[in-house]
Amino acid sequence: VKSVFLDGLSANWDEEYVKEQLMKYGEIEKVELARDMPTAKRKDFAFVCFTTRDAALACIDGVNKDGICNDGDK
Repeated sequence: VKSVFLDGLSANWDEEYVKEQLMKYGEIEKVELARDMPTAKRKDFAFVCFTTRDAALACIDGVNKDGICNDGDK
């Protein structure tokens, strides 16, 4: 498995911001932010697909330990 589910994301974050925060764990294929299709309103979760399983596992460990942002925000 190379995809990571992230919950509780800020509505202000876009795909590029999430990618910038997580690329320290490895190469990212894509970031999919969840949206309510009829309204296009952002939901608070995303899927991040890494190119390797090791990168995905490193992301899981890192986010669980330190959060997503440098300020420890998850």
